[in-house]
Amino acid sequence: MKRLSSLLIIICLLLASCQVEAPEPSPTSGEGTTSPTESIIQIYEPTEFFSESVTQISTENTEIITSGTSESSVSSTESSAKPTAQTTKLTQTPTNPTVPPTVKPTVPATKPVPVTSTEMRAIWISCYDYTSAAGKTRAQYKAVTDTMFRNIKANGLNTAFVHLRANSDAFYKSDIFPYSSYIAGKEGNSLPFDPFEVLLESAKANGISVHGWINPFRVSTKNNASLLSASNPAKKILDSGNAEARVCILSNGIYYNPAHTENHKLILDGVREILRKYDIDGIHIDDYFYPTTSEGIDSVQYKAYRDSGGNLSLSKWRVATVNSFVSALYSAVKAVDSSVIVSISPSGQIDKTLAEAYADCRTWLSQKGYADMIIPQIYFGFDHQTQDFNKLLRQWSSLPRHSSVKLVCGIAAYKCAKEDSYAGTGKKEWQTYSDILSRQITAIRSNKAYGGFAVFSYSDLGRAACKTEIENMKKTINS
Repeated sequence: MKRLSSLLIIICLLLASCQVEAPEPSPTSGEGTTSPTESIIQIYEPTEFFSESVTQISTENTEIITSGTSESSVSSTESSAKPTAQTTKLTQTPTNPTVPPTVKPTVPATKPVPVTSTEMRAIWISCYDYTSAAGKTRAQYKAVTDTMFRNIKANGLNTAFVHLRANSDAFYKSDIFPYSSYIAGKEGNSLPFDPFEVLLESAKANGISVHGWINPFRVSTKNNASLLSASNPAKKILDSGNAEARVCILSNGIYYNPAHTENHKLILDGVREILRKYDIDGIHIDDYFYPTTSEGIDSVQYKAYRDSGGNLSLSKWRVATVNSFVSALYSAVKAVDSSVIVSISPSGQIDKTLAEAYADCRTWLSQKGYADMIIPQIYFGFDHQTQDFNKLLRQWSSLPRHSSVKLVCGIAAYKCAKEDSYAGTGKKEWQTYSDILSRQITAIRSNKAYGGFAVFSYSDLGRAACKTEIENMKKTINS
């Protein structure tokens, strides 16, 4: 009997040892598991916009790194230009991301991904997120900014991109630009205290890093110049005759001519003023470069260029002009304080932003001296019919990237609980699910090319319709 009992115990132990847990699905996206292989990295150069004189990448002084899984093709819907592929073979081990499954809001989408100590977890504080300081005492306004940054910290975020110049105006006490109507009630009004100084105090008390955000060339979202204050530099230029079409009035607003070098100087002087007055960690610009593809906006400058012997097409010349400005901005910032981070947030559609805004993101990523950080605005859901999140996430991560340039992903809290009218068959996605942001953060963390994420924008953290989405996002951030 004892021998029989011992035999039964041994059999039970053997059966138990054979039981294993089924592995959870991979948290990352799309291609399945493959063995190490020779991977093809394709550099797409729309022939209408690129030439060696504008975007040549020097392998002698540029250290390129590649991360993520490259796609074999880029959707032609991103640009009306037809791309041609310039192929470079690199031997690497793919990271093999897999697409997070589409799930109902209450079902966990993915397994948590370990978070690095250097991860950027950012929020954009736009001009629309500000509480006006008009009519408030310093203490009253401080109560507002204290609440703001306590909320940012409570959501697990560590960085804020704060609008300092949304137009040709300022959210800080400036000797160059008038106070913005968003902060002072009316453009050019005075305030008894410096609102950005107060905001910085609240941010530092809560351990939040602050980067000053400017829209370099936008003067106003309205095209009525009479609404500009007398102290606005653009108003002064217009009133003095607007020589060489330095300021442009278009149907969608008023802009500084991106090709006019005096405008570059004005913008850089504003950046230097910010850095000399405030202890901030970065200067940030977004996707407002050329406001139109119309030939009229910079015809004076382009004619002068051609008359002097230049032979670039208008498109290539505009790309070179924007690159020149971006490079000058980078140099100006580093000359004041080399530790300040320069970041750019272009549209998430790579070729579209090149064709329409002349923003050469490939060069900014692959060469040193343009930016320390690129933050593509991948403001799309997983079910977007033509520009789904995972596809764009992989496209950006497959681009050649200099070792000094960090890649961070911008995501769209502003779409939560709303119909995405341009998403085709996926237009109801943001209304159907309340875990999209949390799944996107998991996908970003699973792609080794990215060093974090940035959420647009602050107001959506407290929007009632977003409550469950933001709670799910917070859980993922802090997991």
